[in-house]
Amino acid sequence: MIPPPKTRQVHLDFHTSELIPGIGERFDKAQWQAALRLGHVNQINIFAKCHHSWSYYPTQVGAIHPNLNFDLMGAQIEACHEIGVVCPIYVTVGWSAHDAETHPDWCVQNRDGSIHAMGNLDFTADPNTKRPWGWKDLCAVANGPYHAHIVAQVREICANYPVDGFFFDIYHDQACYCETCRKRLDEEGVDLDNPQAVTLSYTLAIRAHMQDLRNVIAETHPNATVYFNSATHVDDTMRFRERLFDLNTQQELEDLPTTWGGYDKLPIEAKFHLGEGSHVLAMSGKFHKSWGEFGGFKHPDAMKYEAAAMIANGAACNFGDHLHPSGELDVETYRCLGEAFRYVEQIEAYGPGGVPYSRLGLWLTLGRAADYGTANILLELHQDFVIATESNLDQLEALILPSRPTLTESQAARITDWVRKGGKLVVFGAGALSPDRSRFLIDVGADLIGPSDYHFDYTVVRPEIAAGLVSTPFLNYESGLRTQMTTGESLAAIREPYFNRTYAHYSGHQNTPFRLEDSPYPAIVRHGNVIFFAHALDRLYYTHAVRLHRDIVKNALDLLGYQPAVSVTGLPSSGRLFVLHQPQHRRYIAHLLYSPALQRGEVKVIEDFPNIESVRLKLDLPDPITEAFTIPIHTPLSIGNDLAVPPFKFHTTVVINY
Repeated sequence: MIPPPKTRQVHLDFHTSELIPGIGERFDKAQWQAALRLGHVNQINIFAKCHHSWSYYPTQVGAIHPNLNFDLMGAQIEACHEIGVVCPIYVTVGWSAHDAETHPDWCVQNRDGSIHAMGNLDFTADPNTKRPWGWKDLCAVANGPYHAHIVAQVREICANYPVDGFFFDIYHDQACYCETCRKRLDEEGVDLDNPQAVTLSYTLAIRAHMQDLRNVIAETHPNATVYFNSATHVDDTMRFRERLFDLNTQQELEDLPTTWGGYDKLPIEAKFHLGEGSHVLAMSGKFHKSWGEFGGFKHPDAMKYEAAAMIANGAACNFGDHLHPSGELDVETYRCLGEAFRYVEQIEAYGPGGVPYSRLGLWLTLGRAADYGTANILLELHQDFVIATESNLDQLEALILPSRPTLTESQAARITDWVRKGGKLVVFGAGALSPDRSRFLIDVGADLIGPSDYHFDYTVVRPEIAAGLVSTPFLNYESGLRTQMTTGESLAAIREPYFNRTYAHYSGHQNTPFRLEDSPYPAIVRHGNVIFFAHALDRLYYTHAVRLHRDIVKNALDLLGYQPAVSVTGLPSSGRLFVLHQPQHRRYIAHLLYSPALQRGEVKVIEDFPNIESVRLKLDLPDPITEAFTIPIHTPLSIGNDLAVPPFKFHTTVVINY
């Protein structure tokens, strides 16, 4: 039985140049163990092979670091196992500098035969020129020479060490034209002038590489965890669409929210993979900015907030660190980490093992602005959601279709049938259109005319959906679809500008003013249980963050009569509500968080933990409540459907037993 992820993990990078002397010379078992205890760590990933290609154990397959004179990896494993800490083994795959230099035929090749690299590398630069980030890519497709090398090294490790698991790093979507790939492409009859087809072939060959590694590991260590990095991110990549993440024993969600896109990426990814039935691990870093940053520290408060958010999303916790070449763990890093993980110990029973619970679904389109724009609206409205699929649709009361058209005919028919049975549907922009954008696949009460002639337009709302909004026309930075009413009811009209802003026609500094009469095109249409927005409110909110666009979505859900299972009042919009269900414990868990990320220079910083008071939870759960209390401070709450939450800072958990 492959175990679920440990809850308090460290991913310990060790990418170490051959130009640095004394590798591992200050490793000390007692110091290592003391640091892990100080950090309250129960799992740490350690290195077999790094991006420089060097191995950190005696190897007949690879090359031990030239300045390492003992078995560092073996000593680390021994030190961890003595104190009950699990230690999966890291092996680089996609980036391996010495391998790339000595075996250029192992590299990913462009169509012209040149070597493909990530980053801004200049292969003709003067040796003394400052080097930017970047690595040459290696091709690990099954049946290739580099694949054989990786397999042989994994076999060697499995034969000589007690293996808890493996972490295989760096897999990208590639269109590779190396000799191995050209032979496979020829056998498959792939058109070399079709990059998508070439990338698909490469992706499937990488999947075969992953399966080979799973098989090799299972021969001697059937209970070892195995993870292939990069395949889990929920985005429009070949590796995700082809579900390479199915080869993982758990889904690890690598993220550095300070510099990699903010703190609202985790919910979609965690909800998707938990909905797939996977164990989930969230990964951030101790760094101020990014990986490999020596001397960069995230404040313990920020790490504590991030860890609480991971648990709140049903995920185990992992923070990245980078070991100094000397082999000595940085005690200050583990002191800071320990403050976060001490808190995790108090709440970890109320996160992993739970699944997101909501009657509101978000239909994934794999369009970043559409999906994350929708998620941002819902998170700020404190409308928790799950990822909707055809299989869980009947468990939902409401569904939002983001504006990227991806529905198939059968999916549209399934959603239409669900609406007939009482489901409440909100559609943004082109979300219900056929992939060629020629017609609606779902009846929204209007027929499609086509795109607008204008770059932007305005919305004028009717009283039915106007609560809290302005009554005069408000700006949409992108125009909406033009439609013609059929059986629907108009809830808002599009007001068009006098003309587009061009060099030939312009007025003032920005957008042209609106006309004084409504256009014949509705901005919002209601057709029974369906509300259609002509505008891509998700994409608009993702880019422009107009509160009116967020609030009108809440009005639409209210107008449809949607009632959340758990709703909150008194929590600022930057706060977050996440609801988990742990049926094995017969309880629902509502996590409340508040510490807004502040833009400071190039990074987003978690810093302020103000006291949050006067928060209430309203419950509409399917099971009678037997007990309610808060964690980590155990405070009993009155049993009922309206709970007063005691004041808290940054995070609290309300446990609802039934």
